[in-house]
Amino acid sequence: MSESGAVDVRNRGSRPRGEKTRQKILDATLRVIAREGVAGTTHRAIAKEAGVQLSLTTYYFRDLNELISLAFTAFMKRDHDALAEEWEQAFRYLEQFSPADREDDETRKRIIEYCTRRIVDHIRHGLDGHPEGLAVEHQFFYEALNDPGLEKLSELHREKLLEPFVRFCGYFNGNDPATDARLLFGTITRLEYQALPALPDDVDYKTIRKEIRRIVGWIVNAN
Repeated sequence: MSESGAVDVRNRGSRPRGEKTRQKILDATLRVIAREGVAGTTHRAIAKEAGVQLSLTTYYFRDLNELISLAFTAFMKRDHDALAEEWEQAFRYLEQFSPADREDDETRKRIIEYCTRRIVDHIRHGLDGHPEGLAVEHQFFYEALNDPGLEKLSELHREKLLEPFVRFCGYFNGNDPATDARLLFGTITRLEYQALPALPDDVDYKTIRKEIRRIVGWIVNAN
């Protein structure tokens, strides 16, 4: 990747008649990354996955660095858009309780059970329905450790994902919601990645639920 991480598409492949092919190549890139990792992602592997001529991967994209960066950028946008409505539903649920309500023990128990169920359902949906996306994200964060270009994208992705976690934790901890958010986000991420090798039949959702309930309970009862 380039040191700046900048992506210059220079209108390449921006013509409407080529947009479907361009998108097909980007989608194929993500599938190859999920399966082979960034190190195993080549123009030839992408072209084969997309079912297009090898030359088209260099026609629509300047080089492999640009192709991988744009594929990750597209993945980030889809991921953020998909999560936005899930979070809004959770926030609408929490808004029905006043700050005084959220101090009540029985209300807190209801909130803990609701949030635990929603988070476990989200994890299950990702593992059962979109394991490829989790694999891409895992590769993304791992490769960013040694790639300055991907590191910038990784930081943006992580910050965007953390924003609603901070808002959620702020309902219960007005002093330091960011720390609680990072702990909850890190727990969910770890559980997802640990479960990937166990797919499709051996995911221990009972343990996942137990860990999620423990940390959600800790956050909701924080003072």
